[in-house]
Amino acid sequence: MNIITGITAPLNLKRPIITIGTFDGLHLGHQAIFETMKQEAVAQNAETAVVTFNPHPRLVLGQQVYLLNTQAEKRALLAEMGIQHMIEIPFTREFARHSANEFIEMIAHNIQPRMVIIGFDHGFGQGRSGDINHFYQSAQKHDYSIKQVDELVVDGQKVSSSVVRWLLQEGQAMQATRLLGRRYEITGQVVRGNQIGRLIGYPTANLYLNDPNKLIPAMGVYASKVYYNNRIYNGMTNIGMRPTISAYKLTIETNIFGFDKDIYYESLTIQLVKRIRNEKKFGSLDVLKAQLSEDKVKTMEILGRG
Repeated sequence: MNIITGITAPLNLKRPIITIGTFDGLHLGHQAIFETMKQEAVAQNAETAVVTFNPHPRLVLGQQVYLLNTQAEKRALLAEMGIQHMIEIPFTREFARHSANEFIEMIAHNIQPRMVIIGFDHGFGQGRSGDINHFYQSAQKHDYSIKQVDELVVDGQKVSSSVVRWLLQEGQAMQATRLLGRRYEITGQVVRGNQIGRLIGYPTANLYLNDPNKLIPAMGVYASKVYYNNRIYNGMTNIGMRPTISAYKLTIETNIFGFDKDIYYESLTIQLVKRIRNEKKFGSLDVLKAQLSEDKVKTMEILGRG
């Protein structure tokens, strides 16, 4: 996938099929837009281009948002989804002051799309004042067509980034998976912990996340899949404060089944499959160890089902 930063000058893209948005999560609703783009690109012998923003606009405007994807994850996923060009617009407070019509002029002049595909609730321009009608009003002038993709509903639930965030913050990993179309991933660097897990027979890989805005799901113990060095392992992941040892610092630590390697300072990715219990404070390490044994049995039952 070709990554282009900025649209301050005309791009040599031969009139692509484009879509525009922040696309946090790249969930099934976003994927429906991309599939429509790819179908139109085949029909019109054109290329596909996703126009997005970095950083997330809400972060620049001082609004709190926890991201489902880091920018690196978004790039990798878009490439996997078969998008040919990713155009990252550096989002600043100055850029946010562009009106909807000014934004369309910038897109039309510098990208020259042959078709713009828009999600059902897309807003853009200062204060998100622009909508699909603004694109329709400029379509004839700039010689592009418009197509809108309807809202997607899965299992009776509207698919949106906000809903996925809520599900993860409630610990509903399996429901989030259904809306994302894949399991929620957390990637980080393995760092040294206090070795308590190794002491009781459940050594863990402790993850440090580089992006403080990455969404961390609800605390608790999760059945998880672990990706390391192009291999997949089963594991159980604890997200929490480790109250039994009075650590009281949020950690993400994973016991990888059948794994005994020193991987400090290497990258590790975990996928959360299902939350199996809340985090608890136990009376002793022996009681914690007994609980972890039960957790492992339950985890293997869940992962054994896929």
